[in-house]
Amino acid sequence: MGESAPSVSSPPNSLNLGLNLDDISHIEQQTDAQVERILKEGWRKQIQQQTRDKGKQRDSNNYGTLLTPSEVQAADLITSSSAYSIRHVTSLVGPKVQGKESSAAARVRRRVMGVEEELRDLPVEGGLDYQEVGGRNCDNCIGYIPLPVGLAGPVTYSLIDLDGTLHPPASLALPIATTEGGLIASVSRGCKAIRLAGGADVAITKDEMTRCPCLEFPGLRSAAAFKRYVEGEEGGRVVREAFEDTTKHGRLRGVEAKVVGRIVYMRVSASTGEAMGMNMVSKGTENILKVLKGKREGEGMKVLTLSGNGCSDKKPSATNFVKGRGKSVTAEVTIGREHVLKTLKTNPEDMARTNLYKNQIGSSVAGNLGGSNAHAANVVAGVYLATGQDPAHVVEGSMCTTVMEVTGEGDLYVSVTVPAVCVGTVGGGTELKAAKAAIESMGCKGEGGARRLAGVVAVGVMAGEISLLASLTEGTLVEAHMKLNRR
Repeated sequence: MGESAPSVSSPPNSLNLGLNLDDISHIEQQTDAQVERILKEGWRKQIQQQTRDKGKQRDSNNYGTLLTPSEVQAADLITSSSAYSIRHVTSLVGPKVQGKESSAAARVRRRVMGVEEELRDLPVEGGLDYQEVGGRNCDNCIGYIPLPVGLAGPVTYSLIDLDGTLHPPASLALPIATTEGGLIASVSRGCKAIRLAGGADVAITKDEMTRCPCLEFPGLRSAAAFKRYVEGEEGGRVVREAFEDTTKHGRLRGVEAKVVGRIVYMRVSASTGEAMGMNMVSKGTENILKVLKGKREGEGMKVLTLSGNGCSDKKPSATNFVKGRGKSVTAEVTIGREHVLKTLKTNPEDMARTNLYKNQIGSSVAGNLGGSNAHAANVVAGVYLATGQDPAHVVEGSMCTTVMEVTGEGDLYVSVTVPAVCVGTVGGGTELKAAKAAIESMGCKGEGGARRLAGVVAVGVMAGEISLLASLTEGTLVEAHMKLNRR
């Protein structure tokens, strides 16, 4: 987290835009181009002051890139009508008046930034609740990207929860947001094979979000002593209390300290209820560090950064592949030989061979990190986008191990293990109406919903793996793509 710049108060007769009203008292006589130039210059000056107060954040690399609702309202009045003097605008949208996000605000931002014409095909109206998005999901909002969403399935699976509870079989369709023609048709074929096999079993094996601050000590002795303390009984109790004082929903699961010279990377793991939990864990970790600095004052501990990349957040890493992050999930199914022949148009022996040489040996030759799969990222990305997850977590979610074996009866056994499914069903983008509808359509709202959603991701990944590997085995991949994503 960056340090906040000191607050800079605005001049008495300004719009919080860095505009001096005395200098432009006849603004109603200015042309539109002159007005926009004056506004941009005002915002540029304001940005240079690095003002940052109550939710107002600015980016000094551009002309007033982050416009608050009040500022947008002022700009709208100024630039759209010459009937208003600048002083009249001030009386309407001064510091005490709270503007609201709207499609009009989005249009004004485009105009002020000089991209109104270039973005004419980027929708503004009809598909976004700006009141819902403002202050939570998107800064400086100028519209939205319409993404096609299709349904794959239905697929049948039984969830084995973290505590061993076996939930009744569920049959559902997966909403997938994608622009890749043929993807949903392929995943649907995999879902059909799973359904004909009687359904998949899906197990949640871990549920822990992580944060890993980087700490500096005077030397190795104090660094090693700190590791012994936080991993010991007394330190463990202190750390747990410090973390759980910050949340009603999170529970500390463990702390692991890695010493590198006089630097310590302290990986904090916690369950986070129905939230994906990154903010929850960050907040709890920050309090842990505050308490530890007080408890171990004589050791000279210095916090270099709240996140030292040992988490490892939104990056491929061996740590996440081995230890997991978010929800770790494994799914399996045994598909009868007759269904492989009829539905997948190939046979178990050839599919297992393709999986071996493509996913296992081929991934090793390429040096893939956690990438011994055909296209797990396709399904992970599609479900994440449809359900309002942070799409950057596809980086971790794409790590997946796909196994295919021929059973003694000549059937095809398939499993996928996805160790880092970072999903939630509350907070962030999941609160947007469209995302909430997609989550609810799969029965993933309420207690345990985040783990159920992780299970859906895993069974969807397995369906995608089954179908694509069948297509590669029978040699119809290009033909299918030409048929399904060409007009």
